[in-house]
Amino acid sequence: MIISSTHDYRLAAKRRLPPFLFHYIDGGAYDEHTLARNVADLCDLALRQRVLKEVGEVDLSARLFGEAVSLPVALAPVGLTGMYARRGEVQAARAAASRGVPFTLSSVSVCPIEEVQPAMTRPMWFQLYVLRDRGFMKNALERAWAAGVRTLVFTVDMPVPGARYRDRHSGMSGPFAAWRRVLQAVTHPRWAWDVGLRGRHWCTWDHVF
Repeated sequence: MIISSTHDYRLAAKRRLPPFLFHYIDGGAYDEHTLARNVADLCDLALRQRVLKEVGEVDLSARLFGEAVSLPVALAPVGLTGMYARRGEVQAARAAASRGVPFTLSSVSVCPIEEVQPAMTRPMWFQLYVLRDRGFMKNALERAWAAGVRTLVFTVDMPVPGARYRDRHSGMSGPFAAWRRVLQAVTHPRWAWDVGLRGRHWCTWDHVF
């Protein structure tokens, strides 16, 4: 498949990933109205074009939360990144570090923070859901601090978990979900070999299969 735009990456992901994973990362909660509005708002942003200007010394560096970054962007937390690509969180961390921008590790990452941290050449950021299990939160914060994390990203937009309708259809949840995921993995041998088998060395995947 020829990748020539961001839209092609979505199509490539749809081809490669088992449906339960593709629809999990591609979808949103309920009827996905908020997701659609977010996409529309991003599409409405336009760069202001300036012509006949000196561009020989363009400097895109900035400071975010006291950190010097090469671009005014950061990699946001993406849940289960290691399910989309083998050791996906590690790959994303290396990519961010190579470009001098922050990487935010998700609370629901596949790769543990102790594996991701050595891939970084700068302190990573860490996303934390506010959960009732204070023991889990305390342990997560202690491990993040030990890994050099000094910037915490709180996720506060989910006081009540949203119903993800797509997940019940795709096999992420719903009747016979585990068996449906196994069948999908079998019918996507490239993903099953590269991610499902070769990507298991640090963790168990009981929450998936």
